[in-house]
Amino acid sequence: MTQGVAEEMANSESQTPKALLAAVILMGVLIIAAVFGLIGVIAYRFLHPRPSVTATVPLAEGGFSRLALPLGPGEHITAVTSRPDGLMAVTLSGAGSDRVLLWNPEAGKIAAELDFGTPAPSTP
Repeated sequence: MTQGVAEEMANSESQTPKALLAAVILMGVLIIAAVFGLIGVIAYRFLHPRPSVTATVPLAEGGFSRLALPLGPGEHITAVTSRPDGLMAVTLSGAGSDRVLLWNPEAGKIAAELDFGTPAPSTP
């Protein structure tokens, strides 16, 4: 009786579905490919670093540059972001409306202003 059970177990082990075996092999190949891909991306980024964006600000006589933003009553700066073209986007919030100023640090001037709270003029 035990011999029949042993033969049955031996037969069941050798009858592993071929689809399951193919899936296991495919997953192993995909894992290996992903590891090599990840190593390739890391090596590429290490060998080709992105240039950092730096804005040079002309210094005043006191040794620092000063920006006087046209802040309205109750407004405050919520974010400052440098752009690839050298301008800096300054987000202002408060006083019922939000706006964005584009500052040119090389010239020390405001290049443009986007006001989100001003209604569009009506046309007659």
